Amino acid sequence: MKRTVLSLVLIPACIALAAAQDTSRGETSGVQGSVTRAGTNDPLPEVQVVLEGAVSPEAMQSLLSAAAGAGIQINPPAGASLSETTQLLTATAAARGLPIQAPGIQNLVTRTVGPQTWPTTLTDRDGRFVFRDVRPGRYTVRAVREGFFGKPVNGTYPPTAWIDVVVAEKETKQTPLSMVQGAILGGRVYDASGIALSNVTVQVYSVGYQTGFALLQPAIAGPAKTTDDRGEFRLFWIPPGDYYLGAIPPARAGGPGTPFQPGTRTFYPNVTRMNDAMPITIRGGEDLRGMDIALRAAPLLRISGTVTNNIPVPPNPNGGAAAATVFFHLANRDLETPNDAATANNSGNISLALATGPFELPNIAPGSYEVLARVADANAGTGLGAFSWGRAIVDVDDRDVSGVSIAINPPAALKGIVRMTGGGALPANLRVSLTPMGGSSRVALYTLVSTRASPVEANGSFAVSSVPPGRFRIGAVSGLPQDFYIADVRQNAMSVFDAGFDIGSAAPDPVEILVSNGGGIVSGIVEDGPTKIAAGAVVALVPEAKRFENRTLFASTTSDASGRFVFRGVAPGDYRLFAWESTPPNAYQNAGFIRKYEPRAQLVHIGQGGSVTAQLTIIPALESR
Repeated sequence: MKRTVLSLVLIPACIALAAAQDTSRGETSGVQGSVTRAGTNDPLPEVQVVLEGAVSPEAMQSLLSAAAGAGIQINPPAGASLSETTQLLTATAAARGLPIQAPGIQNLVTRTVGPQTWPTTLTDRDGRFVFRDVRPGRYTVRAVREGFFGKPVNGTYPPTAWIDVVVAEKETKQTPLSMVQGAILGGRVYDASGIALSNVTVQVYSVGYQTGFALLQPAIAGPAKTTDDRGEFRLFWIPPGDYYLGAIPPARAGGPGTPFQPGTRTFYPNVTRMNDAMPITIRGGEDLRGMDIALRAAPLLRISGTVTNNIPVPPNPNGGAAAATVFFHLANRDLETPNDAATANNSGNISLALATGPFELPNIAPGSYEVLARVADANAGTGLGAFSWGRAIVDVDDRDVSGVSIAINPPAALKGIVRMTGGGALPANLRVSLTPMGGSSRVALYTLVSTRASPVEANGSFAVSSVPPGRFRIGAVSGLPQDFYIADVRQNAMSVFDAGFDIGSAAPDPVEILVSNGGGIVSGIVEDGPTKIAAGAVVALVPEAKRFENRTLFASTTSDASGRFVFRGVAPGDYRLFAWESTPPNAYQNAGFIRKYEPRAQLVHIGQGGSVTAQLTIIPALESR
């Protein structure tokens, strides 16, 4: 049995070596290439290479239907490979700002299409591989080796390198690939007296972006590492990027009858405030030992008070007393500090049998927060949007905060009208959507309000229903022709286009949206050095600093195969243009992220109906963090 298994493993590599020596027969189509270490010509042997093709038309239609049900509608090219389709789904979801990300999309693909079997081989000692007798069509050539990563996608390095190819009749397609090696981080964790500590959780964090605001999130999938009996830790195969290293001591016992309490998280190098943490830059292949952390104490405080649920609770089908489950979310209002993604999306819950009851949120670091509470409400929407919300602003200084009152009321409806500047008929089939502002925009379920677009009637009137309490802007008027743009948003005869407006439990004052035609055009080309064009670059059009919070003025696109890009319907004003090899989704809407690249911006001014052409130099991925 051992001999059989060994033969199966060795045969593909032998075939690859033999075929690589003679690929000139030309009777059939094929795919061949090599895998090298990124930035060099050094070959990478023992890399698994897979030739992924298209699935059956029935399976593809099933996948597209499931994706459309999740709000991701795409139109892949005829015969697209499964990998191409998955990439298109991921890019579309990111462009629309949907909460589903790459792992969730991959799960959707696997669940819908099922496991697939593709031809597989290994690279030889020269890093070469070959597939012979390949049918003409579209394919994705994918390379995998533990500890290595492919080129960045949406600002992160995937554990595979790939290239999409179209193979013609009697053609041998050449497919060069490169991979970058992950890094190793290691060190020890000590207490304040210098004693090494075991069982301390050590985690690497990266910064993601949601509607322009930074979220701190674990950078490595799977369980976090803990220190051993000597207080040592070792984290390996970390892809390139900027990271924060944090350590959390084991939970400790509280007083009699109280639960175990977690300790304070300490960031490298020995600080408890996120703003004081030192980012660790990985470029590939580093072995960074001695990243020692001395744990520091910091106050962990409590927010407590009462929550009132004014949403009717459905009867208990078992005949018992009905109770509502209230979920809490905590969002830092300091928009320059990355908020903890786990805290923003779940800070605890309580079962509320009466209309009003107490709540307590422990382990809160000093700061200013939006505290959100939600309960299920079938009248507020469908699916993940079927919630009503309550909200309170709480400042935590150096002591516990008590007496906070949160009321969960039925959501409000925002009414308004859309008009053309200077009069005239509106385009048909317009829809209006809102965008939340402030810390609450970091809470994934809360931001679902931005995915609900309300139709505009023939007379211009509209009503956005089920709006939770908070501060909002007009996010978009979809359906406008290419040269149209939003000129202003007014409430009570004052412009609220940039500043936004508040919505509480009472009906808000109506808003007036003014749209105009004659939007400008910004076009150009992205280059990678003086002679090479840059296809697939992320190009962002960013408003001037004083209007930075107005999300309707931002735009992004991807340079085409010839390095060209174009923005249409641009509102008159001053803008900055950037081009990156790869960035995290929505990072260009974050003020801190943009500030790092301000010297790389190209300034443009757009007049009414004007046109501007720009030539941009791409910002490499390792600078785009």
